[in-house]
Amino acid sequence: MAKFEKNAGREHTMNARQIGGNGAMLLVGMLIAFGCGSNEHGAGTTVERQGQPPVTYVEDDDPRMVAAIDQARSTVDQFIAVLDGPKPTQSAFSVKLPVKSGDEVEHIWVLPVRYERSRFFGTINNEPVSVTTVKIGDEISVAKDQISDWMYVEDRKLIGGYTLRALRDSMSEEERREFDQSLPFTIE
Repeated sequence: MAKFEKNAGREHTMNARQIGGNGAMLLVGMLIAFGCGSNEHGAGTTVERQGQPPVTYVEDDDPRMVAAIDQARSTVDQFIAVLDGPKPTQSAFSVKLPVKSGDEVEHIWVLPVRYERSRFFGTINNEPVSVTTVKIGDEISVAKDQISDWMYVEDRKLIGGYTLRALRDSMSEEERREFDQSLPFTIE
């Protein structure tokens, strides 16, 4: 079970049985982070990392990603309502946020997560590729209107995860099938 020391507000932990396999680390290992504006990596490049989720680079103005982020931001209040009083069948609450370092922007999942005073607070859950302002294990916060995405799992089905869906939609049929088989939840 992943734990988060309670300061104030609500935090949520994940039980491995609720999402399958090895719990939170498996879940995050299956989620794709993405980076924008990189000079080192071109759009469409995926950086594979041992023991860490892959990072796929997209253009800053990629229409699918812009739409996904807009959808996440416009529905974040639904996520907050569920986060405030989750059912036993709901787990893996997480938000994705943009982290900047110079001209680099990397969108990173944060979990476990809590919400208070119009901000999400949580822990950087994977090692950044391009940004140097944070590292795995750092606590960070973001205003609710600045998130890139939100997600949770309910009855083994992904809820939210709009950027993940956008990246998945850009995969070939074979890549998508392999990706879906690797997940501890389904994407409808």
